[in-house]
Amino acid sequence: MARSKSDLTDDEGTFLSLLIRMQPATAYQISKVYENSPVSNFGTSKGKIYPLIRSLNNRGLLLGRPAPGHSRNIQVWVCSRRGVEAVRRWVKNIKPTHLLPEDPLRTMVQSFGLLSKDEQIAWIATARDALRNKLDELAAYAREVTVPYKDLVHDNAVSTVICRLAWLDRIHSEILLGLTDEPPITKAPRKRA
Repeated sequence: MARSKSDLTDDEGTFLSLLIRMQPATAYQISKVYENSPVSNFGTSKGKIYPLIRSLNNRGLLLGRPAPGHSRNIQVWVCSRRGVEAVRRWVKNIKPTHLLPEDPLRTMVQSFGLLSKDEQIAWIATARDALRNKLDELAAYAREVTVPYKDLVHDNAVSTVICRLAWLDRIHSEILLGLTDEPPITKAPRKRA
């Protein structure tokens, strides 16, 4: 099924919903919010933001005007009425990919057979430390920002990190007790002639 001009990808919906909260805003101002967010999947480079703005502008979902007081060709952006309606539809459209998001840590554990028991335990310790640091980063970020439904959004981020720490604790216990059911991968497959 073809996507209509007002259907949004998750990146587009995230971008426009941020713009709605900030508007009017320059691309630079928006990129700073992305850059400072402790949520890794929220981080979008300036190289991705400008093409996104062009695409959304061409589709009539956002509008730009010259920024007052700037000698360079800097645009200030606002979401159009069509853009706001597109975000409303995006918010209401829960997709299967939203239910169990991508998780590189989960995927990495599937290759634990390539690591020795000591390497697995060291990996878990490194991941635990990083997650504890992320909790500190989330707490600091929550003190600095004011966003709609901040407490609910912050609770989701913190709960996710806490669940991941508990999951790592279970993996650690299973490895120490020898309860893992996968044999180690000891050698690479042979090349075929």
